[in-house]
Amino acid sequence: MPRDRQEGRAPAPGPRDPLSSEARVTIGIMLATLGAKLVWARHYDGFLTGDDLEIVSGAARYALGLPYRPWSLRCEFHPLVLISPLLEILRIGGRPVDPATVAWVAALPTALASTLSIWLLYRLGPRFGLSLRGSAIAAALYALHGLPLGYGATPYPRLISTMLLLTALRLVLVDPDDDRDRFRPLLGGCLIGIAFAVRFSEGVLLAPFLLAALRTRRAVSTLVLGLAGFAAAAAVCVGGADAVTYDKPFQSLIEFFRILHASPPNHPWYWYAVSVLHWAGPAAVILTAAALPRRESRLPLAAAALIVVAYSVFAHKSYRYLQGAIPFLAILMALGFERWISSPGRWRRWAAIALLLAAPAWGVDRAISLLRDKSMDAVAAGRWIRERAPGTGTDVGKVLLEQEWAYGGILVMGERVAVRDLLPRRPLGLTGADLDGVSVAAVYARDLSPADREILEREGFRESAAFGRYRKPVVVFRRGREP
Repeated sequence: MPRDRQEGRAPAPGPRDPLSSEARVTIGIMLATLGAKLVWARHYDGFLTGDDLEIVSGAARYALGLPYRPWSLRCEFHPLVLISPLLEILRIGGRPVDPATVAWVAALPTALASTLSIWLLYRLGPRFGLSLRGSAIAAALYALHGLPLGYGATPYPRLISTMLLLTALRLVLVDPDDDRDRFRPLLGGCLIGIAFAVRFSEGVLLAPFLLAALRTRRAVSTLVLGLAGFAAAAAVCVGGADAVTYDKPFQSLIEFFRILHASPPNHPWYWYAVSVLHWAGPAAVILTAAALPRRESRLPLAAAALIVVAYSVFAHKSYRYLQGAIPFLAILMALGFERWISSPGRWRRWAAIALLLAAPAWGVDRAISLLRDKSMDAVAAGRWIRERAPGTGTDVGKVLLEQEWAYGGILVMGERVAVRDLLPRRPLGLTGADLDGVSVAAVYARDLSPADREILEREGFRESAAFGRYRKPVVVFRRGREP
């Protein structure tokens, strides 16, 4: 018998009418944000950290034969299974696929997964004690949060793992009326295993999943089935992808733990906690605090805390790693909003409305700011270099680049360009040895000092092109050429 019935309470309400006004609003937000992500993915055609270029290049390797060698710690399940089939469809027509289209297609699975998560969160809301209105608010707050909105327009895969987590929660957050539900933890564990294959560190999502599963059925079998499903799916997806990529199952997993163990931390362990205003947002912190007196806040708060704490243990930290915590944050915000909007105090009601409006404004601003930080100017310079590569009438020879990945690597510049990669620093501090044998040098304008320009001129370089539409302008120099 379900626990709610045993305790004399009515089962948690659920959204019965998929076309209720709340559902229609949610669908409208899904379509609007999906359209924005697709447009942004096409317009902001640069790269953010190089991890996104790895994904795009990996997919192009399997579908288009790009001679790209993956980093040894990367499981290629995401580019191999989720992106390369889409590129194969484009190749059927026999026409060459340009790099910008390849990068845009690589963002499609993430854009679609992040959009589906909006609907999943709406449907999950009542299981966390939210009304239909509160569920729609939680879905909207998630859709317009800076992390899922911004990264939803990129190839970064963690939003796919988040969608898989929410789907797994839909499976286990039910009232087990009969034995037909006993294997739901197994299926949910399989989904988390796939999320682990998408990105190894997303294995931390297993903790909130098992916590939620135990809420419904407090039995050892729940843990056993969840762990068994996770292990089975992870073994098939990781082992299979590695067998295709490295000719050795689980090779990338072994490398992941080897390299992770040797990596120095880039931030202290408490960095996520002290920077919560930056990744969660001020409105989120206030509304979450407002939700804490409600009993329903315990599960989403524990789930979000588990994810944040787990990622705090990792040596390398980035705000985008916390994607899995944002749905629970949105639920907490909706719980806080519903508590304040129904309170007798007028100031709380007005504060709730103001915070509800402020959160999406902050999120959209953060998303656009994130995308504008991509390397569009460097990619434009990479295209310029490719047009002058050997075989097109002008021999570029060896190229010096500041952060090769920012220019798109071989995806954008092709195989004919030999690259000498320069780590970014300010000022660059160029030397004659850096420029030895180099025909073209492309660097960030902000890192170029007068002394660097003097070295370039002394070595026979002249400024030939400049690209400065966005935040990271690039200057291109050619040896012995006039502008």
